[in-house]
Amino acid sequence: MRKTIKKFIYITCIALAFTACDDKLEITPKGQTTLETVDDLALLLNQEYDLMIMPFSDLGLICDESLGGSESVSEMLSQTKTLNYAYLTYDEKVDRATLSQQDARYEALYKYINYMNVILDKADDASGDNRTRATIKAQAQVLRAYFHYLLVNIYAAQYDPATASKKGGVPYVTDIDVSKRKEKLNLQDTYDHILADCSDEVIAQLPKTATDVTHPSQATGNAIRAKVLFQMKKYQEALPYAQAALQLNGQIEDRSTTADNEAWVVAEDSPNNYLIVRATARICPFMETASLETMAKFENGDYVRNYDSMGWSEMFGQMTAGINGCASCFATTACTTAYGINADRTYYLAAECLIRTGKIREGLALVDKVRNMRVEDCQNFTDLYDEGGMSEKEAMQLLQKAKWIECLGSYENFFDCKRWNSEESYKQTITRNLGEDLGSYSISPESSLWVLPFPSNAVRYNPTLTQNY
Repeated sequence: MRKTIKKFIYITCIALAFTACDDKLEITPKGQTTLETVDDLALLLNQEYDLMIMPFSDLGLICDESLGGSESVSEMLSQTKTLNYAYLTYDEKVDRATLSQQDARYEALYKYINYMNVILDKADDASGDNRTRATIKAQAQVLRAYFHYLLVNIYAAQYDPATASKKGGVPYVTDIDVSKRKEKLNLQDTYDHILADCSDEVIAQLPKTATDVTHPSQATGNAIRAKVLFQMKKYQEALPYAQAALQLNGQIEDRSTTADNEAWVVAEDSPNNYLIVRATARICPFMETASLETMAKFENGDYVRNYDSMGWSEMFGQMTAGINGCASCFATTACTTAYGINADRTYYLAAECLIRTGKIREGLALVDKVRNMRVEDCQNFTDLYDEGGMSEKEAMQLLQKAKWIECLGSYENFFDCKRWNSEESYKQTITRNLGEDLGSYSISPESSLWVLPFPSNAVRYNPTLTQNY
């Protein structure tokens, strides 16, 4: 019976959720008798969150993680009226809005927001256990916060307190009322709504122990709030939330097993994962090619680089991209939480917060805690420097290099580049080298390419969705 209900709800929500951000966005479930209990509503949390986009994709191209997937670089360069061309060459003259008719990632995020809103709309009137009611409401709220956090950092400018009230954000959808227009908020109001949805009061209602990687626990909630404050450059405020998450779950993926298994495989239920949000379906392998600049950041002794039989191969890189020195990775499981959250990357968040607040040795110690499970026979960074003998900028350079490799195939490097570009001490022009024959291309910290376009199918139905670049 429960499987039948689950299937009915799933089909109903898919059919009724219009995932562009307009008046058709809301879910108005038919057959509401299927949503009469909190247990029925809880089924809406049983999702395989999948954003239907390849892990490196556009974000990886923009921040120079990647050279794309299966196409050669010369092929991409010949197709001048494509998004891949715009991002590969950093061509701001390409009309990206016109080329972005649809965006599966944008639509998927608002679809999942719809699910959360159904839970929050129906929960108070549903019958059932009050503890379960409070839990699913809190889980729906923090997930709503997180999905909007992803949206605003992909489709809007980097947050800056001095300009946030004047810059465009995204529609923050909190109801299922079809009569209400979902107006785009400014950046400040968007972040205010996100913070409200992952407040201390909401986090306290989450379970201390996670039941699985799609149902947020207190570790997940604390990590989400830490991420939001971190992206707002409130490093001192973000730190205790990151530390709280790690205290609840500080388990790190042991990548040294790659040396024995000859394969880098991370199970989705690995205890280091707080929340699984895939870039694409788990049955779909990806083939991506790391840029020459990314290849230079790999440390000697990196387990995946050295031992994964399906990992970073320069031979495949040459065959795929047509460029000597780059490497391609073919995998089915390496990036299962490309848009999700884990303890490993939370350590890096806490590390940067510590470094930014003057605790350099403590911050680098957290970098090493993860790095020791990534690099064979690695030496601790902190062993190389005396107490107080390193500047913040020197420490940040070490963190940035290690974090770049840790976060490959996720959204994290793109978000970090946007944030660092808003700070005078850390902004930089990125130059992509494609070899002697194909030249090099640069993107400035102020480039409009750091903001992705809203898809045309959403803009068509919602006149408030003016582009944020």
